[in-house]
Amino acid sequence: MYDFSVDAVCYSSMLSSRDYNDFKPMFEAFGITDRIRYGTFDTLAEKILTESHGDVRQVAKEYLSTGSAPSMRAVSGNTKRVLIVDEVDVFCSEAFFGGSYNPILALKNGAITALMRHIWSLKASFNLPAIKSHETFRAVLSSGVLSAKNEWLLERAVMEMHDAARKMHTHDHVVRNGTILYKIPGRDEYGGDWTYNYETNVEYLKEFEAGTPDLTEERLKNHLALYVRLGEFSFARLPSMFQFILGVTGTLDPSRLPPQMHNILKSELHIEKFTYCPSMYHDSKRDWKPGDEAYVQRAENVDKHWNLIVDEIGKRLTPIINLQAQRSVLVFFRDAKEIEQFLDSSYFTKYRNEAQVLTELTASLPEDRERIIRETTRQGKITLASRMYGRGTDFKIYDDRMEKAGGLHVIQTFFSPDLSEEVQIMGRCARQGDEGSYSQVLLSKIGDGFDATPETVMGWDASGVYSELSQLRANIGGSAVQALREMAKARELEHDAITRALNAPGSTDGLDALIRRYNAASGLAIGPNGIHIVFCLDESGSMKGEPWSELITAFEAFWAQTAANAGPPMHASVVQFATNARVTHQMRPMQGSAPSLTPKWSGTRFHPAVLEAQQLIDKVAGPENGYAAVVVFMSDGAAADSSRAAKVLAAIAQQHLDLFQSYTVGFGRGAPSTLKTMAFANGQQDETKYRTAAVGDLTEAFKAVAKDISPGRH
Repeated sequence: MYDFSVDAVCYSSMLSSRDYNDFKPMFEAFGITDRIRYGTFDTLAEKILTESHGDVRQVAKEYLSTGSAPSMRAVSGNTKRVLIVDEVDVFCSEAFFGGSYNPILALKNGAITALMRHIWSLKASFNLPAIKSHETFRAVLSSGVLSAKNEWLLERAVMEMHDAARKMHTHDHVVRNGTILYKIPGRDEYGGDWTYNYETNVEYLKEFEAGTPDLTEERLKNHLALYVRLGEFSFARLPSMFQFILGVTGTLDPSRLPPQMHNILKSELHIEKFTYCPSMYHDSKRDWKPGDEAYVQRAENVDKHWNLIVDEIGKRLTPIINLQAQRSVLVFFRDAKEIEQFLDSSYFTKYRNEAQVLTELTASLPEDRERIIRETTRQGKITLASRMYGRGTDFKIYDDRMEKAGGLHVIQTFFSPDLSEEVQIMGRCARQGDEGSYSQVLLSKIGDGFDATPETVMGWDASGVYSELSQLRANIGGSAVQALREMAKARELEHDAITRALNAPGSTDGLDALIRRYNAASGLAIGPNGIHIVFCLDESGSMKGEPWSELITAFEAFWAQTAANAGPPMHASVVQFATNARVTHQMRPMQGSAPSLTPKWSGTRFHPAVLEAQQLIDKVAGPENGYAAVVVFMSDGAAADSSRAAKVLAAIAQQHLDLFQSYTVGFGRGAPSTLKTMAFANGQQDETKYRTAAVGDLTEAFKAVAKDISPGRH
């Protein structure tokens, strides 16, 4: 009505669609439907990118096929823009403030399909000259999708497809109507638009060979592609494109959203005024006593943890007054994998028939999501939910008897590193003046970056467990925000470089440089004296026990795999780090058995470890001494100095270019995404060198890194 265009964004496309449908009749009544767009940060970035620079994918497609860049044609849009951010505190997370929108051009035709299938058939062997002379390779060049000057991109695609085929790395996905839907990081949903490029090609071929229903020959042809990366566009840059910005959240109060997060909202999202509105409902009736051991319990191992959860479920199903009715219980876990393990355990047998599961997979269809949420508050119902549903999900009570029995009880089985997440999960009960209660049942290995050993947690007085953990959470908050700012800064610099290239009028050179930057080969050059691998291995207190045993197994597997491969000389040094760092092995030939590792438990700091690695590369064996250098950095927790560590590795990468790479491996649920900023290749940050490994999967992650480093693979 004031000639503004409004974008309303949310972290979840499901919640965004729900809200749009709720308000659509009003928009239609006022005649402003064409002025209001609902979506996620991804869809907003896509629209802003198109309005500012035109259809980037189409321009890149024309350039690749002709060899010359067409002029960028921006789509005219209203410059008077308003941004409304739902659950605005989510903007302060790694996925959004520290994240980026990364557009991909997928080139598809019958020739590309045939080439990808040919490479898949050769996964046990590889010969690039032979593939280049093969009819399928020549057919792609003849099909018109790539000009002669861009043949290099097809060569790179062949190498990446072969690399994906031999590694066979899988990602969490489902197949629906012949399409792979991936679990989208940081979101409560699976999406068909998400891709892992050539790893996705491989997963389609695997599913097809396994006879997956609905994945027909024709559908397979429609999904195999040649992928072209088109840059990184920072989410943190989006707010600057709007005249007015508004946000809403239920966790704005300083007691729920830490001051450092308020600072991000002020300085980066440009929110100047904060308004606190009282609830339209009565005072909360939530029963929650954090200083009472009946409300905060801890277990020394997984078996006891699950046993305590089952006992807590049984206790909380019981009505709080003498009534022939039962309450309902909603249990939040970190992820779907943990839910599956708990659901299948012998401990949960007696409640299995009364339980339902609410995860990104079980609720991937809107009708399933609505049904599960509606049934959560039925009498006697037990719902096991992943943490993503602790925010923005309204569990309404429709049964007066359930309300009289005490309402919905929420159990949280992990301690949130983010206070606002805890507040949101707690807020799923006792909503809108209803009865309800909340409790925590925790494993003593807290994880999620908390630097406290299980022995420390078990040694606390029962009444002080929550306050001790809350203090640890407050202590790491400032350092986490600093690391987040560093991530955002790196994204913004990349964003600015790309937009300059796109804004250059008729710049074929600029577009060529952009495409080469994100798609050129990133292989490790081999030094004349071989390769020096520097392991930086976490020996902090949280690694004590089974995690350390798993690390030893992974390290030995890496060593054995490397020793078994022919090639140039390979040497290894080991830096073990906690609060401080120490070199425990130096320039050991990677032959025979792996050397032993003995830990010294303490805190977690990354910077001392990479400084030791830098000394080993500069003073002992690195490019200056005829060795290619590789850092393999593994940690299971966050560190306050991760941004300083990343700067050291960035300096090494820029100095030695293709003679240096750094791989980072995040182990377990506590590993931070900031490890991505410490992964480098070819002188720049390279997230493909970042790996995650759940408990039980570290050996496979280490073997994948060893396989990636193996010289002479292309």
